[in-house]
Amino acid sequence: MEMTTIIGWVVLGILGVMLVIVLLSKAVLAFLKGPLEARIAAHYGPSEILMQDLRANSFGRESAGVRQCRGNGGLVLTAKHLHFFQFLPKRDLRVPLDAITKLTLTKSHLGKATIYNLLKVHFSADGQSDSVAWYLTDPQAWKNQIETLQAGGLKD
Repeated sequence: MEMTTIIGWVVLGILGVMLVIVLLSKAVLAFLKGPLEARIAAHYGPSEILMQDLRANSFGRESAGVRQCRGNGGLVLTAKHLHFFQFLPKRDLRVPLDAITKLTLTKSHLGKATIYNLLKVHFSADGQSDSVAWYLTDPQAWKNQIETLQAGGLKD
C-alpha cells in the first residue's frame, strides 16, 4: 500500500472517531436535558428564572480541593440565588447573591485550565471564603446580570 493511501485512511479514521464523539456527546446532553429541567422546575417557576444554562460545566468548589467530582449540570440565576444542579453526582450548590463577594472571568480553576473564559464566583459560606468556576455558553452575560442584580438593578 502506498504511503499516501495509508495516511488517507488514518485521517479518515480520525475524522470518523471525532464525528462519533461529537454525536455521542450531543445524544448524552439531549438525554440529560429532560431530567435536569424537571429538577429545576421542582425548585423554580419559569417567571423566577432570569438566566439558565443547561450545559454548565463546574470546575469544582475551592473548599473541596482538587480531588473532587467536577461535572455538568444546569446553572440557574434567580433574583436571589445562583443555583447549580449537578447531574452526576447528583448534588446542588445554591449561592445567595448577597453572599457573592467577587465575580471574575478566568481561564483556570483548581489546576484545570481551558482556552475559554470561566465564570468564577467568590462567595462566603458559613463564615468562610470559597469559590467555584463554571464553563458557560456566555460567562460575560452571567457576570453582567449578577452584577446588575447585586446593584439592585432588577427587583423581585
